[in-house]
Amino acid sequence: MKLSLLERLFILNPIRPLIQRHLEARQLHTLGGLLQGGKVLEIGCGPGSGIDLIFDVFGATTVHAFDLDHKMVARARRRQGRRNAAVQFWTGNARRIPIPDATYDAVFNFGALHHVVDWRAALAEVRRVLKPGGRFYCEEILAHYITHPFWGRLMTHPQMDRFDGVGFVAALKHKGFKVREVREMGDLYIWVIADKRR
Repeated sequence: MKLSLLERLFILNPIRPLIQRHLEARQLHTLGGLLQGGKVLEIGCGPGSGIDLIFDVFGATTVHAFDLDHKMVARARRRQGRRNAAVQFWTGNARRIPIPDATYDAVFNFGALHHVVDWRAALAEVRRVLKPGGRFYCEEILAHYITHPFWGRLMTHPQMDRFDGVGFVAALKHKGFKVREVREMGDLYIWVIADKRR
């Protein structure tokens, strides 16, 4: 599901990369550690600020990234132009990732899965494209925030079958992940590190 106008304004605001770097990436780094190189996928890359973090904070060698919105992909491509061959982009859907099985050392999600109607199918795709032992770095917004009577009206999110922290972790385990670390902020946000079982 594409972003509402309000969400686009937030994602494109210069404050967003600061929040990503100093809150979201810091939590994921603390919980999941460095990559020490490797080939990485980011789902729902938006304008590309997460890619900066995947290279600069986590140490990826190569990053592939996609978004449902072709305009966001174009912005990300411009932002990452200096990296040239180290980054590859496409417009796509998290439920059908056009990549062979066991391709990536890690997959990053900076809050894209709550936009996916069938988020469980997206989790299955993340697992499929990870190498055995590959790591999923995931930051997400939980159901209480998405279905809130006020916030839910301001943003364009699917309203049915949204996940809370317990449900999200259970779904990861059901899809074949070993959940390593979980941290929640109230009942609004969750950070999860999960590895694909070998």
